[in-house]
Order: sequence, then structure tokens, then C-alpha cells
Amino acid sequence: MLTTQDIVRGLRKLHTIREKDPVPEELRGWSYHTPPIKPRAYLGLGVSEVSNRYCETKRDTYLRRVLRIKPVKTQPLQIGSSIHRLFTAASERTREIIFSKQPLENLEKELYLANKRITQICPPETFRYCLALYKKLIISWVSEAIKSRSVYGGLYIASVPWFTELRVDGTLVGLSDKLSIDALMNPLIVAEVKTGVERDFHRLSLAGYALAIESSLEIPVDYGVLIYVNSFPGDPEIRFETIYISPDLRKEFIDARDEVIDLVLSGRDPGKPRECPETCPFREYCW
Repeated sequence: MLTTQDIVRGLRKLHTIREKDPVPEELRGWSYHTPPIKPRAYLGLGVSEVSNRYCETKRDTYLRRVLRIKPVKTQPLQIGSSIHRLFTAASERTREIIFSKQPLENLEKELYLANKRITQICPPETFRYCLALYKKLIISWVSEAIKSRSVYGGLYIASVPWFTELRVDGTLVGLSDKLSIDALMNPLIVAEVKTGVERDFHRLSLAGYALAIESSLEIPVDYGVLIYVNSFPGDPEIRFETIYISPDLRKEFIDARDEVIDLVLSGRDPGKPRECPETCPFREYCW
């Protein structure tokens, strides 16, 4: 299940950690005018350019930023993009359903129309996988809304799906002015959808978005959620991990940001990595 209440329950264990290791003012995004938050240069970096470590030498960033080479859209990347759009479509459609006057229990027509929506989002070879994932999300979120109405006599705020594909200006912390956050939950919990193998550096993206929101809105963002969807093919499975965006995680992102800035400003080729994943959009330039 991937309901809001499930995620909120997952956050409870993090409150004590935050209390013992609070975020100091100098590591909040609104401290963008002083180091270490203040960047060495304002290059409009994407969060993924900073946080990703699929290429151990960051040569992918060199090829993109210095040599201006356009990435190739590999099949795994295209499928990953489709899954992100699928989450957005399911979240938006769920909000339409639960705020409309139609009975929440009447999902038969909705699930029938899902076939048409999926053909507009996912490539044909992933249709069955995407359809199953879409239905799973719709049923999970709408069922939560039905339960809240039966218990509370109205629409419980925690049952409203998060807002997806939100834009935030990260200029003040050296990031892009059009960052796209996968999802934002209430109250200000950033969510990131990932496909494939879990990586430790995935947590860094949450820190990047938190800093950008704090610099733009001057509102603290302490928690994030990593949502993992297993890779196509197979039956879709979803799991999530709640994350405290701690001082150490923020420092790690800031260090990684400054590393990328230095790489771009120097213009030096960092060298080929020892290994290159087959999904890399720049693989042909290294192997």
C-alpha cells in the first residue's frame, strides 16, 4: 500500500532522531547568502546532476555541461519517465474522483477508462505493467478516501493524494529555477519516485529539493519519502522509505553540489569510469 497514512506512520520513528540531531540555521535553504549554503557559482544545476552517482567520475555531467552533448533516451530511462507520468496521472485522477459528487465506491467505469489513459502515457510493450500499477494506485488512494469518509464523516485531509510534478525555484542555492519535484505531501514532505535498484545516494535528491523549497518559501522541510517501483517487466510492486533530511545529508548534498560546480568551471575531463551502466545515456562516448 502507498497511502498517505502509511507514510505518516513511517515518519513517526523519525521525530526522535530529529529532536536529537536538529538542523542548524546555517544548513537551512534560507541561509543562501552565507556559506556553506551559498554556492561558489550559479549554474542552474538539476538535483539529479548533483545527487546521482551512477557514473563514479561524474563524466556524464562533464559531457552534458562542458561538451554540450545531448543524452540518448535509453529504453530504461523512457520507461522510468513513463512511470513518473503514471504516478502524476493517478494522483490527479484520484483527487478528481474524491472531490467530485460521484460515489467513491463506483470505480468500475474508472478502471475501464484506465486502458485509454495508459495508452497515452506508456509505450505498448509496458501496457500491462503500467495498467496494473495505475489501478493499484487508484484503488489504494480511493479506498483510503472511502475509509476516511466512513470513519470521520467527511474527507480526511491525510487521504488526499499528494501534489505531483511541482515546480520550485532553486536559483538561490545554485540549482535550476525550474526544478520538478516528483510529489509534495502535506505538510511539506518531499517525495521522490525511483525505479530499479535502490541506491544510498537517492537520499541526496531529497536534501536538494528541501534546500530549494526552504530558500524559495522560507519554510522548513525536514522529511522526505523515497518511493521505489520495481523495474519492468513483472508485476508492479511498490515500497517506500521515510527519510529525515538531517544535517549530515544536507552537508553531503552541498559538498556534491560544489564538486559539480568545480568540475564544470574547470572544464577538465574527469576521465572514464571503471564501469558504466548500460542505461547510461552517454555510454557511447565512454565505451
